Amino acid sequence: MVFKNIKMVLLSMSIMFIVGCGESNTYDGENGLITSNRSTTSIDVALKNIFDEVIYKDANETYSQSLVLISSIEELNTTTNETKLIQAQSAFKELVLHYKRVEAVYVAGYNSDYMKDIAEFDLEHYVKGSKSQDTAGDLDAVFAGTKSLVANSLKGITALEYTLFGTQEDAMDLVAKMNQNRLTSALIMSKKITKHLLEVKDYYKDTSRFALDEEESVSALLNVLVQQALNLKDIRIGEGAGLVIKYKDNPSATRLEYYYSSYSLEAIKEILQAYKRVIDNGLESIAELGSARSEVDALSTSLREALEICESYVSTLENEISEQKTKDLYEAIRLIQNNFTALIVGLNFEQDILEADGD
Repeated sequence: MVFKNIKMVLLSMSIMFIVGCGESNTYDGENGLITSNRSTTSIDVALKNIFDEVIYKDANETYSQSLVLISSIEELNTTTNETKLIQAQSAFKELVLHYKRVEAVYVAGYNSDYMKDIAEFDLEHYVKGSKSQDTAGDLDAVFAGTKSLVANSLKGITALEYTLFGTQEDAMDLVAKMNQNRLTSALIMSKKITKHLLEVKDYYKDTSRFALDEEESVSALLNVLVQQALNLKDIRIGEGAGLVIKYKDNPSATRLEYYYSSYSLEAIKEILQAYKRVIDNGLESIAELGSARSEVDALSTSLREALEICESYVSTLENEISEQKTKDLYEAIRLIQNNFTALIVGLNFEQDILEADGD
């Protein structure tokens, strides 16, 4: 069932419990939603809980964290020293980890090109951005005063990461490079990121135009989850580890998402935890109602195994990119992706065409 309008998802998740008092529906695992004598309250509550406790909550908290980031960078502009830089770096890390939760379940971009572009181009410019672009070189030119800070790719999270961390440099060396152009650029970037995160928060907040449709809500949610699992496997792990066709047997940590700050492993764990929260906050109940308990149990098991592999890293993913455990993590994410697909099939939905990069 192809989702027709993203706006339908959000009301289903946020107000269906309040208005859902008509005929009872449930899933039978073969025919999608069917009329029965069973109460739909559990389905309604599950969707509402996923929205309230994961999607909407994370969007709000991420926006709030972006304001903390702005404040820390303003302080760095006022007092440029190692202490203030480390504080700004810490605020950046918190912003990244909060945003991974939003991105992992980003239903706002499912059928809205504008909201999709915010996530894929304006905020990060990583998943859909050009891998050949020399972001560091372009920013160095900006900091030197020979290039203007115009392109959106130079105002997002990846650009801010390089601005605050350089090429994995220590704070003392980096502070010496913090001229006024670099400091001003960091502030511009943080404010631009905050502007987009406010748009995401407000998009989820506005439910007045949304229509009710349980099936399309669940279908959209699952298709977003399986697409994000593919991105996690191939783009965030496979490309850096040399496990996709494009970079086969040519691992390079520089292709990891947070190479400059060495936060790639933390980001991956946050995405996996977001999946777990979706399951715990309602997807498990939906699967059980749809006679897909075995599928969601398999999904939970594969998530637990992937998180255990993440915890086995002694250092960063950047430092251990060529280790066997990274290949094991890649395969564990593949299993998560397959289990999301199995759950879609178990609930009798159609999987959208996945867009892969490099495999």
